[in-house]
Amino acid sequence: MNTCSKTLALLLATLIVSGCIGVPPTELPLPGIQTADPNARNDTLVIMLPGRGDRADTFISQGFQEQGARLGFDTVAVDAHFGYYMKRSLLPRLHEDIVLPARSAGYENVWLLGISMGGFGSLLYAAEHPDEIDGVILLAPYLGDRKLAEEVDAAGGLASWSGQGSGFKDYEIGIWTWLQHATNGKRQTPVILGYGESDGSAKTHAVLGDALDSSSVYTLEGGHNWTTWKPLWEEIAADLEL
Repeated sequence: MNTCSKTLALLLATLIVSGCIGVPPTELPLPGIQTADPNARNDTLVIMLPGRGDRADTFISQGFQEQGARLGFDTVAVDAHFGYYMKRSLLPRLHEDIVLPARSAGYENVWLLGISMGGFGSLLYAAEHPDEIDGVILLAPYLGDRKLAEEVDAAGGLASWSGQGSGFKDYEIGIWTWLQHATNGKRQTPVILGYGESDGSAKTHAVLGDALDSSSVYTLEGGHNWTTWKPLWEEIAADLEL
């Protein structure tokens, strides 16, 4: 089993333990709902990955694509549901069915937007294919064991963290390592974070937020739900310079 497969297998085990049920079937190619006009394509595409229990059309019903249409960038809501994580096919499908065709179509800038589990998927993809991604937007992202975030914080923050941790899974170390390189390495990648202050993982999110410029961190009172994520996205989208 390769590194990618091991990572997704570990994520699968974690999410099953946390109570995920009802896995829908996967499709080939990975479906997406795109808002681009082929005759008037913008330079930037934002690829949206849903959280656990949501689908691509949830982004549409919540009006996420409207921000791109209004502000001058294209979007594609990808139906990257839990089944793709379970089958360990998320990264190759996202790469071959969504990102590479977007590059071939002429998009100069490709960003990922991930919510909750989709935030984790976005980080996995960015770490696997750093040259294909120009920025990452994370809304209440799943970042692994909160104890690892506590260790990062205790080390003095992400820039000072050793990149190691005892008792944590490889994918947990991997996503924090990528975040460290993205925020403090030679090849930096824009990372934008948004979350609700009453989210159960707010303390973990805050550790990542401390590593980012304050202008890249968006918070408001709210929990782990769309009533929080929608206004956060509206604010983030309005500030994006794409």
